[in-house]
Amino acid sequence: CRLAPLFAIAIFPYAFIARADLYLFRIFKTGFMLENILNAANKYADGLKNVMDRRTQWLASHKTVHDHLLEIAKYLNEKALYNPGFYVDTNHAFNEEINGTCAAMPSLTFRSGAMPLNIVFKNAGGDKREYVEEGFHITFTPTIIGQIVVLLAPHYSSLSTEKPGYLDLAVIENPAALTAEVIQQIIGRGIEIAFYSSFTGMVEQQQKLNSEDQKKFEHTPIGFKRYESSEKVK
Repeated sequence: CRLAPLFAIAIFPYAFIARADLYLFRIFKTGFMLENILNAANKYADGLKNVMDRRTQWLASHKTVHDHLLEIAKYLNEKALYNPGFYVDTNHAFNEEINGTCAAMPSLTFRSGAMPLNIVFKNAGGDKREYVEEGFHITFTPTIIGQIVVLLAPHYSSLSTEKPGYLDLAVIENPAALTAEVIQQIIGRGIEIAFYSSFTGMVEQQQKLNSEDQKKFEHTPIGFKRYESSEKVK
């Protein structure tokens, strides 16, 4: 049929255009995917910049935070009715393998001194032993990603069976946000929580527990032994 070649010639330009459009679409699609991949890879640069910005903020502001904590410690040392001593320490990240520190990651600790339990054990030889309760620690410590995590180490004594773990008080995304007001709120909350871990505040804490929780509350009793002068009840 003579019409067939003419028909093929007639549709050939359209077929070529269609194939060209498909080729251009593939190039555009490939370019779009590569751009997405590049954007994903560039997130590392953006993330690193954010981390370094947070670290720089902490290095610039930790001295101010230190001064605020020192101001609180001095105020409590002057005004507190019971004063075991309040202190502010500066520490640095430590690597045990090389026995080295990292000056770029300082941490700050607000802590109280030890409190005597006011119990004394004596023996016939004149030896005696007294027990104390260790003070609380509230530590502002930087993480590897530049955030500042505020941790509370509660009270504990040598009568306890094990040392308690840390409690999270706050996570500060941007160290520059640690204003005097924020610091005072954190320290105030931390001291109140620490009080309930002390032998001076455990009774109040137990009273707040419901009956189910009271069953879970574990006591650490002091060992008792019958004294030589004990008499049999008649």
